[in-house]
Amino acid sequence: MEPAQSGVATGSRAALAERSVSLAGRLLAGAGRASVVAYDLVPMVEASAISHGLTRSGELVVACVGDVSTPVTTWRRTPLRVRLDVVKEAPEFSVRITACAVHLLGTLHWLPDQLRDEYLADGEVHPRVAEVAAAPGGRLGVVQTDRVLLHDCAGVTPLSFEEVVEHAAGASGWSGFPDLDQEWAARDLVGRLTADGLGELLRAASSGWDAAVALSSREGTACPHVDGQVYCVDVDGTGLTLMEVEKGASAVTMLAFDEAAGTLDELADRLLQLTYEAQRTS
Repeated sequence: MEPAQSGVATGSRAALAERSVSLAGRLLAGAGRASVVAYDLVPMVEASAISHGLTRSGELVVACVGDVSTPVTTWRRTPLRVRLDVVKEAPEFSVRITACAVHLLGTLHWLPDQLRDEYLADGEVHPRVAEVAAAPGGRLGVVQTDRVLLHDCAGVTPLSFEEVVEHAAGASGWSGFPDLDQEWAARDLVGRLTADGLGELLRAASSGWDAAVALSSREGTACPHVDGQVYCVDVDGTGLTLMEVEKGASAVTMLAFDEAAGTLDELADRLLQLTYEAQRTS
């Protein structure tokens, strides 16, 4: 399942801009599934078994184990022109929802083994990425780019790489919030909201609540088991994004926080504030 892409219908463009930068930062910092294609190599085989993230100094890095069937992973000469894609699914167990993706064109520099070892020894690289790079046959590369494209249900948003990295650094030490270790804990906080509570949020949104940003809507035929359900597309420091499915139609709405959250305790507080405000509005 994938939310439809359309323009923002209501709500705050500033809130949506903050959400876009936050999403892109989390994706570059390690969330989602990454793949790399070197479009000057033949055959042009996608490398999908890779780990990725941001170093402490703000470099975008990828790690993999060299595979002769995937030339981009074994190349050892000049830097490669590459396309890097990161796709993230919603934190839901019962359905698969493509929440967002980032795409970029850049240059991949595979580090010599000695320089790779220095990166790993200095703690510059996240342990998740370092584990792959340090494996037998492991490699570590730096991807350089100026711009990234965020694709989500609000459409396509171009962002400067510098802007995204600065946000990720400010949010939580090159990882954004929530990071991979916090994502399901954050989802559990959303799970504490009752069906009635979620309904209050969406009713307030439909009545013109200032905190709500309508991202997309789509008519279509839904599977019976998802009809009438509300799903969490995403939750981060900027707000909560919900998808409601009803009578074959789906609508995605962001509910923006008045103040950004940077910890799980703050996130719990912001979600509680949302429910109080929704009750007063609806």
